[in-house]
Amino acid sequence: MKKKAIILILLLVTSISYASVVVFLYHRFNDARYPTTNTWTDELEMHIRLVKELGFEVWTLKDLEDYAYGRRKFDGKAVVFTVDDGYRSVYEHAYPVFKKHNIPFSVFLQVGAVGYPDYLSWDMVKEMLANNVEFANHSFSHEDFPSLLKKMSLDQLIIRFREDLKKANQVFYERTGYWMKYYAYPYGHYLPEFFEVLKQEGFSLAFTQNPGPYSITYGLYEIPREPLLEDWATESHVKYILSRKPLILNVEKLIVEGGLLQFSGKLTEPSKIRNVIAYISEKGVVPLVFKDMSVQFGPISLTKAYNRIFVSARDQNNVEYIRYWLAYNLHGK
Repeated sequence: MKKKAIILILLLVTSISYASVVVFLYHRFNDARYPTTNTWTDELEMHIRLVKELGFEVWTLKDLEDYAYGRRKFDGKAVVFTVDDGYRSVYEHAYPVFKKHNIPFSVFLQVGAVGYPDYLSWDMVKEMLANNVEFANHSFSHEDFPSLLKKMSLDQLIIRFREDLKKANQVFYERTGYWMKYYAYPYGHYLPEFFEVLKQEGFSLAFTQNPGPYSITYGLYEIPREPLLEDWATESHVKYILSRKPLILNVEKLIVEGGLLQFSGKLTEPSKIRNVIAYISEKGVVPLVFKDMSVQFGPISLTKAYNRIFVSARDQNNVEYIRYWLAYNLHGK
């Protein structure tokens, strides 16, 4: 019996490793006022064309949920289109493009902003819902929640986070009759302590702004998304991100204490490695120790409050495997 269980685990890991699931992230469309969060609709058209040409399935969040929970067996290639915040430009510019190409997409909505200038109205939300656009929770207040630890305890922050996501869901339900069960962290900033809150409140999945493809080994509440804007919206960049595979690395330590980051973990996929690098957003590429499939780096001094960390490995065929994490530094700026 034990031998059969080991074989099943190995088969599962193999199927995970070769699946390619990438979640696209957008914010504004055709809005030159905000270039760092803008995507032009001709770029969106190109992204849709590339996804089709490269043989990717287009999934809804429900499809992704079924995959993440093991209800959908998959070893192919899929893309999910998501949009954050709920700006009016989504309705005016992106919505017609998605409809034209019959592409499902989802809006992570800042519920407290609905009806304000530059944001969706409730009538727009209801129309999009009636046309099978998925809506998900992007908070009520859009606060940078981890940063609140500078003025309150972790227990107080957890209460604040829970109340905010519940308020967003309640208001959305009262306005539309729909209950949201997916969440995207405001600014992509989160703490691991938020995962249990989301689970307790009935959320199936939660999404970051960490780039990279998704593997079900990453769990349910730290799903990466690829932002497609400015230089990251180009055809060459989209082809590049769609070529990457999820790095399977079991993290043993990822802590920031006293402004010092330490990281260690065991890499399982790819199994045959050509080279491994580690990168921290405020530092660039950093020295690491790689031995017997273990990756270690640090302690490394950090000055910023938020850093994205990635570990990248290439296999013998030069295919890149990658995974990102977010590290919060209480003492950073």
